[in-house]
Formats: sequence, C-alpha cells, structure tokens
Amino acid sequence: MPGPRPLRPGEPKRLGGYRLLARVGEGGQGIVYLAEDVEGTRVAIKVLHAHFSGDTQARERFLREADAATRVAPFCTARVLDVAVDEHGRPYVVSEYVEGVSLEELVRSQGPRMHGTLDRVAVGTATALTAIHKAGIAHRDFKPSNVLIGPDGPRVIDFGIARALVDPTTTQGELIGTPAYMSPEQISGRPVGTASDIFSWALTMAFAATGKAPFGEDTFPAVMYRIVNAEPCLDGVPEPLRSLLERCLDKSPERRPTSAEVLDMLLGHGESRDGASPPEPPDPPDPPTPPEASVAFPGADLPGGSASQIAYWPKSPTAPQSSASARRSLWRSRLGLTGMSIVLVAALGTAVWLVRSDGRTTVEAAPPAPTPSATARILATTDPETAIGATPASPPVATLRSAPFGTPVGPARTGIGAEVNTVAVSELGGRAVVLGGSTGGRARMWDLLTGRPAGTPLTDAAADIDVTEVDGAPAAFLRYPGGRIRPWNLATGKALGPDYTGHAADVYALAVIELNGRPAVVSGDVRGQLRFWDPRTGKDVGKRPENAHSAAVFGLAAGTVDGKPVALSAAADDVVRVWDPATGRSLSEFRGHTGDVFAVAATESQGTPIGVSGGADDLVRRWDLRNGEQIGEPLRGHTADVGAIAVGRLRGQAIVASGGFDGTIRVWNLDTGEPIGSPLRGHGDRVYSLAITEIDGRTLLVSGGRDRTVRVWSLGPASS
Repeated sequence: MPGPRPLRPGEPKRLGGYRLLARVGEGGQGIVYLAEDVEGTRVAIKVLHAHFSGDTQARERFLREADAATRVAPFCTARVLDVAVDEHGRPYVVSEYVEGVSLEELVRSQGPRMHGTLDRVAVGTATALTAIHKAGIAHRDFKPSNVLIGPDGPRVIDFGIARALVDPTTTQGELIGTPAYMSPEQISGRPVGTASDIFSWALTMAFAATGKAPFGEDTFPAVMYRIVNAEPCLDGVPEPLRSLLERCLDKSPERRPTSAEVLDMLLGHGESRDGASPPEPPDPPDPPTPPEASVAFPGADLPGGSASQIAYWPKSPTAPQSSASARRSLWRSRLGLTGMSIVLVAALGTAVWLVRSDGRTTVEAAPPAPTPSATARILATTDPETAIGATPASPPVATLRSAPFGTPVGPARTGIGAEVNTVAVSELGGRAVVLGGSTGGRARMWDLLTGRPAGTPLTDAAADIDVTEVDGAPAAFLRYPGGRIRPWNLATGKALGPDYTGHAADVYALAVIELNGRPAVVSGDVRGQLRFWDPRTGKDVGKRPENAHSAAVFGLAAGTVDGKPVALSAAADDVVRVWDPATGRSLSEFRGHTGDVFAVAATESQGTPIGVSGGADDLVRRWDLRNGEQIGEPLRGHTADVGAIAVGRLRGQAIVASGGFDGTIRVWNLDTGEPIGSPLRGHGDRVYSLAITEIDGRTLLVSGGRDRTVRVWSLGPASS
C-alpha cells in the first residue's frame, strides 16, 4: 500500500466521528483514507465510490453484508470497526490501520519470501481465512495486495467488502477479483463460496514463494483460459507447501480442503481436524454441469492460434438472461467507447466483462427489459386454469402424500431476478399458491404443488417488495426509499388502498396483524420507529409507540397473548419487544440475544404464548411472550446468522423452522428443542424467509433466499 499523501482540495476533512488525515490510495472499490477517532487512535476508512450513493438497495445490501465483517475474530486481520453511510449516501468501512506494505509490494521490491518468513505468511493468512469463514463470510478477493505485512505479521484486509459489492440486480459495478488470483468458479459464473478463497489463497502463497502468479499475468483471456483449463506452474515452491497448494488448486471446489484443514496441515496436524476451529459454513452446492461451451477471444496468446477458445459453464438457470439484441447493443456501445478494449460476454448471462487499456476490469449488466410503467402493475387473474402457466407439471399430489421429511415439492421456483426477501402462502382462483417478494422490485406467484407460474409478475424497480396475505388474498407491499409503502392486491392487480407515508426513513420490515377485528399493518424503519396502519385507508390506527427501538427494526410478526392480538418487533439493538397495537404500550421484552435480531415469530404451546427469535449470535431462542423470560437452552446448529424463523405444527406437535446465513434450514421440536430430521441444504446461500403451511394432510415448508429461488419442502404428515 502506498504511503499516505495529503488530502486533495475538496476532499472531506471529517467523516462521521473521524478526522481524515491523509489519502492512502484509491482502487476499483473506493478511496482509502488515514483517519483518527476522538481518542486519537488511527484507523483506515474506505469510502465506496459515488455510484452507490443513489442506489438505496445497494446501500442496504452493503450495510447488511459489511456488518457481518465486524464479527470476525481479529486473528491476523485488519479488524473491521464500523460500517456506515455518509451524508451523501456513500457507504464506508472503518478498520484498523496497519503500518506496513502489501505482500505484493514486498515481493516485487525485495523478492520472494523464504523459509520461516514464508511459513509465517502462510500460517498467518490461513488463520485469518479460518476466522473470516467461521463468521460466515467468503472474502472473494483474496490476493497479494490484500495481505498487509505489518510489524506484528501478516494481516488480511477487505474481507466482507467484495461480497457486499456484488449484486446481480445492479446495473453497473466493479468486477470483484483480480484475474490472476480468481478461482475457476468466479470465471465461469458458478456459485462462489469459501472454497474460492482457498484457491485464491494458494495462488497468493505461490506468488509469495516465487514472485510469479501460477497462471501468468499477461492478457486477461489467456489467464482465464489457464485457470479454467491448465495446471498451475508451482516451480520454485518448496515442499511440503507445494503439495498443499496443489490440493488447494483443484478445479473442483468440493475437493479443496477448508481453511481450517489448511491451517491444520500447515501446523503439522495432518488431515485431522481435532482441536481445529469449528466447522465452516458449507459452500453452495455446484449445479449440474451442462455441456461445455466456448467463446472466442481475438488476439489471445493461447494454444490454437490467435482466435482461441476459453471454456466456461453457462450461468445457473436462476440467473436472469438478457436478450441477444441487448447484448449486441451493449457490445457495440462498449467497443465504440473503449477502442482497443477486449470485450466478452460472461457465460452468456447479463454481465459484460470489459478489459480496459488502463488494466482495470469492470463488469456491467445488460439493460433490463423495459417495464410497462414506473407504477407497479399486475394482471388480474381469477380463473385457476388461466392463472397456471404452461410449465410441465412437477411431482403430482400422489407423490406428495408419500414424500418423506425434507423432500422438495416440485422444482425450485425461479424467475424472480433478485434476492428473495419474503415468502408466503395464499390462495388464487381456488388453488394454493406460493408468493415470493424480492429486493429487486419484483414479486411472483407459483402453484404450491406443481411450481407452475401463477398470474403475472408484479414489477416496480424503484421498490423492495414484501409478500403476505390480507383477508385471505395474496398481497404485496412495495417499500420505497424514504419510507413510503404501497399496499397491493395480487389477485385483482389493484392497490389495496393509498400509499402509507407515516415513516420518515427507509422501512426494513412489515407484517400483517389484527387490530379491532380488522387487518392492520405494523412496519418498522431504519431509525427504530414502529407504525400501525390500515392498508385500505393508508391511515394510522391504534397508538404509535415512541422510540420503539434504538436501532433499525429487522423483523416483525403477529401473535396473541391471552387471546389479545399483539405485535412483535426485533431490531439491531439486540432486543425483541411485544406490543399492544391499540395502546402502543410495550407488554414485555426479550434481551437474550447477544447481537442483532433478524427474525421473530409467535406461537403457543401447552397454554404458554411463545416468542421464537434468531439473529447474529447464530442461535434460535424461545421465550415467554408474557414476561420475556427465556425458555430452555438456545437451539444450536447454525454456523452463521439466523435470518428467518417460522412456526407451525407437525404430527400435532409445535415446531419451529430456522433459516441461516450458512445456507441451511433446520427444523426443531418447539417444546424439547430437539432437531427434527437433517438440515435442508437446497439453497446453498443465505436463507432470508420461511413459511409453514398444511395441504392435503401434509406439512409443507416454503423458503426463499439469496440464491433468487423459492423452494417448497415436505415435512411429512401433518398429523399422526
């Protein structure tokens, strides 16, 4: 990292509670400053580039992702101290300031690392990766320039930032990853998890030992070809490190060791993981490998001539596909703007990768298909036959009746085009339907059993959309920047009522509750405020709580206590509260969590009203709604944040399902806390929402997550 330089004219002098002292550097993600806090402690602040300031969804995603980095154990990392947004809407990350140079600079100026020096770099960086992966984070941009050599040893930086910047719904952004240190799955568009970091770590260690990148550093297409198809050059890497790197550079992610296993082997513990760090969250499963395809790169110095081939795997079918004409149009515009740039379509998806003459690499998405209007629209569909699309039927009901626990019901529901933030079950035209809402301004419906599309997608790119049921009909709520909410009837294709404008800040969560015998909505915003309102009139109802929470409200749910409707709110202040919506009074609160609380639900068992919640401490907790006292021990099993909770019944017994940022879904006996069956692992990425329902004598679980899919699972017979 270059030494600090004076601030430029016009650059800020302060950022939040920090005084900026100097500019350290600038890269594809943003600008890094040297700063100090009120006590004079020096810190590094990375301010993300200005194109994030106008994208509310990108800011929310960034804060959610980067916040996880603050929980990484500070072993050989530059610890993340804070994440926030400045007055112009630009996100920034505050971390420890490490006096030193990057591994890349050190090797290029002083030569390869040898003997004990090389061992210390390998062990220190493997320790850092183990801590990062244990927090449920994949670095995704591990390379020599992100390893700082400080006076106390190597430190890994920028973890948690790369994933936060990647979102397929944004129209423009930086390609995360330096070509020479990318994994095959990053190049091919396959799911990227912690195994990708292991590949990049091995390339970085080979560079540290030899001063050369194992797949070269010439042209981008040539390097990509070698990473996907060729063996690495590890000449000069000493044993036993070389043998370990060969294992880490396996083309198949599932055959690479984990970071904990790498650390064990470096420390001489062999293959055993006894005494090692706790298991890492699993990597997303690889999709079935379709027939290999190829695309030509003019001028690439590869075997076979000047117009050679590079293999890739088409993107998962869950990824949105742009039209050929849109791709051609973007190709022409980019070629016209960049002159000698080399342009390629990555896996024939929406991303266009661009290698510029200055060496920087960017990725842009093809323009989305135009929507009919800026206002959300949906076609009214009441006839069940016209509501169901032409997709071939999946397993019939007869199969459902015999489906054991954890069996998928129909195919994964796709086409929503963004992270699925809410799921629900309702009825349309006399048939049960699954609803999915997204952070990409889209909501869809599918037949519950067959997975066939129902109705027409609701689209409004300006909003995040939550789905639920109001008066027995499928409904959606469109959340706009600034706090405005639009209630929408998905069955009729019309607004339920006027927009609600009672919030003064972005709304993160809402739920339908009961108040005075009628449906009402409780919504919570980033400032911790709650509102109760009528979706048909857009007016406040009940009494507004004052200062409900001291931080953002992440989860809301409806419940009852002694026959009286209540609302539950979960927030980033680590607290869950129970509210009487008629009076605005807090009836009880639960303070058992040791981090942000993301999800909450209410149920009853053996006459006791029970709250169930999950959050950043990786645990599911049960507690009494009347007094906030914890019931039993926490439910353990997730290896990352718990982001979704649902309650229901199975064979007459109360159950709870939990979805984690580790990509798993777990089902528990509510009373005993014992797990039911094995974890469900179909998503392979963060699970954001769950719902439990019953149909045809079976208990079904619906899930949605970051992989853009909605899935339905059989949990078995609803009663014994």
